[in-house]
Amino acid sequence: MAEAAEEPWILVTNDDGVDSPALVPLLRRLSPIALVRAVVPASERSWASKVLSRFGQLEIRQLQREEFGVWALEGYPADCANLGMYTLFPSRPALVVSGVNVGTNAGLAYFLSSGTVGAAIEGALAGLPALAFSVELKAEDYTRWRQHRDAGAPALWENAAQVAGQIAAEVWRAGLPEGAALLNVNMPAEVAPHTPRRFAALTSSCYGSFFASAQGANCFAYRLEGLRTDDPQGRGDIAALSRGEVALTPIRLALDALVEGADRRRFEQP
Repeated sequence: MAEAAEEPWILVTNDDGVDSPALVPLLRRLSPIALVRAVVPASERSWASKVLSRFGQLEIRQLQREEFGVWALEGYPADCANLGMYTLFPSRPALVVSGVNVGTNAGLAYFLSSGTVGAAIEGALAGLPALAFSVELKAEDYTRWRQHRDAGAPALWENAAQVAGQIAAEVWRAGLPEGAALLNVNMPAEVAPHTPRRFAALTSSCYGSFFASAQGANCFAYRLEGLRTDDPQGRGDIAALSRGEVALTPIRLALDALVEGADRRRFEQP
C-alpha cells in the first residue's frame, strides 16, 4: 500500500535566531492554520540578505521552545529555508513564513540587506508563496535588545504574531496578491489586530556611509549615519509606518529593465 501523502504544512524561519522573542508567539498563531515546522539560525544572522553557505558543513540540532520543536541551524536564514524546503522533511512546505523580524525591513536599502527577506526570497525562488514579517521597535526597546538581548514588550510580540497569523491565513486561503512572488509586511511599534493595513510601495532609500574608522590601524567598524529616502508623495512603506499603518508590499522578482530602441542601437551588435 502506498504511503499517505503528508498534509500541507508551513515552514517558519527568521534571522534573529532561535531565541527571538517573536518565534513562539508566531508559531502559536500559525499552528491553527496548518502543521508548522520551524528551521531557524542557531544565533542571530541579521543583515545576511540571501547568502548561502556554499563551503563547509552546517550543524543542526532539534530544540524545544515551549510546546514547539524547533530546528536550530548553524547557518544563515536562506540556508534554513533551503534545508527546510528540500532536505529535512518528507515533503515540501506549502507556505514559507519568515520573521517576525526584530526591527523593520521597509525601504529598498533594508529590504535588500535583510536576512528575513532573504529567506522569503529563497522560498519564492522555489515557487512557493512566501511572507516576510517585520515589526518596528521603540528606540529604547531596540537598544535594550541590541545591548542585552532583552526582548521586553511582550504585548508587541503577541500583537505582531496575531497580525502575521491573520495575513498568513489569508494567503493560505487564497494566495498572494496577483503578480506577487512574495509579500513584505512591516508593522508599526504600536501594532494591534485592529491597526489599519495598507498596500504600499517599496520606498526608494539608501543608508549612505556604513563604516567609520575604528581603533587600530587600517580598521573600520559599523556606524550607520541614517537612512535617506525619496518618497515625496508618501506612498511608500516607510511613510505608511510613520502613519501607524501596517505596510503590505507585494514584491515581484522580475528585475530586468525594459530596453528601448536607442539603447538597443548603443549596445547590441548584429
